[in-house]
Amino acid sequence: MTTAVPGATVTRKRRWPRRLALTLPLATLAIVALLHFGVLPWFDRKANAVLDPGPYPVDTASARLHRNAFVADLHADALLWGRDLRRRNDYGQVDLPRLVEGGVDLQVFSVVSQVPRGLNYLRNRGDSDSLPLLFIASLRAPSTWFDARRRALAQAAELRALAAATPLTLVTTRGDLDVDGIKGLLALEGMHALGDTADTVEEFVNAGFRMFGLAHFFDNAFAGSAHGVEKYGLTPIGRRLIPRLESLGITVDLAHASPAAIRDTLALATRPVVVSHGGVAATCPGPRNLDDAQLRAIADNGGVVGIGYWPGAICGRNIDAILRAIRHVIDVAGINHVGLGSDFDGYVSTPFDTRGLPRLTEALLRTGYTEDEVRAILGGNVRRVLAANLPS
Repeated sequence: MTTAVPGATVTRKRRWPRRLALTLPLATLAIVALLHFGVLPWFDRKANAVLDPGPYPVDTASARLHRNAFVADLHADALLWGRDLRRRNDYGQVDLPRLVEGGVDLQVFSVVSQVPRGLNYLRNRGDSDSLPLLFIASLRAPSTWFDARRRALAQAAELRALAAATPLTLVTTRGDLDVDGIKGLLALEGMHALGDTADTVEEFVNAGFRMFGLAHFFDNAFAGSAHGVEKYGLTPIGRRLIPRLESLGITVDLAHASPAAIRDTLALATRPVVVSHGGVAATCPGPRNLDDAQLRAIADNGGVVGIGYWPGAICGRNIDAILRAIRHVIDVAGINHVGLGSDFDGYVSTPFDTRGLPRLTEALLRTGYTEDEVRAILGGNVRRVLAANLPS
């Protein structure tokens, strides 16, 4: 029994720390749920808009040719958004059901691992990052929130899991190109994800990557970016890395690379390169679109230029603008050096989603290209380059 002392002040134990300990996790869960179920789908829908949602009817001859051709798209960022790609989504531009409906044989799935704040085409530093909130909202592991390397490897693991759970074949060897059905190839968009050394290259190769982009929106330890501050060429470590990548069966991607880095790479490369997604300066002037000298140099290398579908690549919002860019590459570099590089789900608006590709086939035929030429544009050229580079 406790006896109160007259005149003493009784101090009651405060309970607010305990209440706070219960309230904070609940508030955090509520915020994450709002981000995941509300903000992220809204932003995804806005960022990856489809100007014509379909349907996309085409004539019988175009449908037949498209169905029988090897159709390849060199670049899509669908992995970034954390969507369930097994099911048809009513927003965004790529998922497996729509790839099947669009007659796609090979989709290159690019992995974005860092995006600077204040993103622009002209000048970006590499010391900021706008992706943590997206990776939190998409319920990725906390280890990925602030680490470009872990983000890249996590997205690779997601594509491997998708391939294990669906008919999708992950392309890691030359023979995988011949497997029936839809195929996916992993591409790294910017070698900043490797860190400051090349010691982690094998880790990425073992994770399934078979295409490496030199740079994304900022300069890195290996190469300058067309959108970076210094826009330098290959660094000494970058020069040593090119032959190493070739020996490992990796296709080098020059999209987003600075003009100096493009020049340096083509001087070293002994295997065909790609420019996975972009445009040409003759039809759409811009800091990352290729001039005619670059187109000829890529043709001399045996490489392929993938034409994108968004306004920054083609200065238009319809199929005619895509055709103008394709036509110019053919006129300058030849029919064997052009392909498709949509940049679907890359924070861009496009005239159609991946189901609309037969319309592009129809437009190419109407323009006057032969069936063999259309097959080369749709994916024959891409298949040739990948077959030349992939390990056997």
